[in-house]
Amino acid sequence: MRKIEKIGWIGTGVMGKSMAGHLINKGYSLNVFNRTASKTEALVELGATVMNPVDIAKNSDVLYLA
Repeated sequence: MRKIEKIGWIGTGVMGKSMAGHLINKGYSLNVFNRTASKTEALVELGATVMNPVDIAKNSDVLYLA
């Protein structure tokens, strides 16, 4: 089985931000995007990287859409 190293997360509103934050706190590397850029700020402070959706798809082992 392939190890999941990078997770892509598109949609960091109320629900998405909370779920993505839990993954960061568990040690996963997250690439994130939201149409409203300010909604990614809290996750960036935790260590997430903001990317556009195409780059997230190219640079992530798993992709979540919230």
